[in-house]
Amino acid sequence: MVTKIDIRLAIHTDIDTISALYGEAFNPMQPRMSVEQYLTPPGAFALIAHIEMDDPHIGIDGPKNPDPTPAGFLVGRVVLDESEIFSIGVAHEFLRRGVGRALLETLFALAATREAKSVFLEVAVDNPGATALYRRLGFDVAGRRKNYYQDPSGNRMDALIMKYDLKNKNLT
Repeated sequence: MVTKIDIRLAIHTDIDTISALYGEAFNPMQPRMSVEQYLTPPGAFALIAHIEMDDPHIGIDGPKNPDPTPAGFLVGRVVLDESEIFSIGVAHEFLRRGVGRALLETLFALAATREAKSVFLEVAVDNPGATALYRRLGFDVAGRRKNYYQDPSGNRMDALIMKYDLKNKNLT
């Protein structure tokens, strides 16, 4: 049972954990290289989410598991008055448990403190779960990139460009 989601800015020792989460969520081929490339541009950063869970082996009234479990990540950047999400992923076992929402809400707050006015991301048109989450949080479709993504079979698919306006959400 999930008891708490803890999100913090990642540090260099988190790269292996983020890479493993990236590999699970997206592409198991060279996940570390992908994450390192995302972190290269100026202003880039990563957030990492950990879950504290009750340990079922200790008992219902027993202590919590002392080792938080890595549950998700977000890699993005803030440049001038815009924030861009390069990648966001959640471990399969924690999908639809609030981890993605918590990562995004943390990003909104962080971006606002860095004077961003909006947040942009791309999402594959064949990812209705993520698209629905983004819409629920207030993202709007701002455009479309033709053949932006390629799946492991080589099939191309479009991406929706989505925008979240921090200014209208009273976060700036």
